[in-house]
Amino acid sequence: MNTILTVPLLTTALLISRILVSNISAQINQTTAPSKPTVQHNAKVANSNSGNSVWIDKHNGRRYPLPSSIGGKPVSFYLKNPKVSLLAKALYTAHFRPTDNDSTTQLLALVTTNSQEIRPFYRWCLDFTIAISDGALGEYPGKPALAYATKFPQEFFAYMDKDNTGGRYKSWVEIIAYSGLGSYNETMAATRQTLVDKMAENCTPCSDKTSRRIRGFANDVTRFRTKR
Repeated sequence: MNTILTVPLLTTALLISRILVSNISAQINQTTAPSKPTVQHNAKVANSNSGNSVWIDKHNGRRYPLPSSIGGKPVSFYLKNPKVSLLAKALYTAHFRPTDNDSTTQLLALVTTNSQEIRPFYRWCLDFTIAISDGALGEYPGKPALAYATKFPQEFFAYMDKDNTGGRYKSWVEIIAYSGLGSYNETMAATRQTLVDKMAENCTPCSDKTSRRIRGFANDVTRFRTKR
């Protein structure tokens, strides 16, 4: 998530943003349905001094590196794909900032789509939202993060392994423990076993190594929950 990718001065993200901004804005504003976002000005995409593409949060001035590829595909693949949600496209191009609202709930729920083709982009949206979460926003990513981990356990661990610092795994464990276990009113041991059972059910075939990781993940989540 935090790896800065070197790209040309006029970055892929900026080029795509400039080309698609009017199209996305028009599509978003043409509807009054509550599930569609309105174009916001709480963030922007810009170049850093080193020429990297960054997403700037106008609320606090924080800068987040933007990837030029996601899931082995260039970002343009997702931004030009009619199957991809406008909310997800608007987040990447900084025309939507997740906050404590229904649009954020709708966006993050997309991470469990059965479409392998576009799921990596929705996973990035969730990962990014976890990274910028503070205050009320922290109540939103936990449930979809847990839903993704339990529905696609092998994919979840593979994604965690892409960050060799361990920071992504720690962030996901913490957000799940913080806001993902709302319906788990069991004891710590029972909650841990429920997580193990749900992940194991969706892990086929499941190697001994992955089974151990599932148990370790369930331990980490429940252990962190007790620290709150």
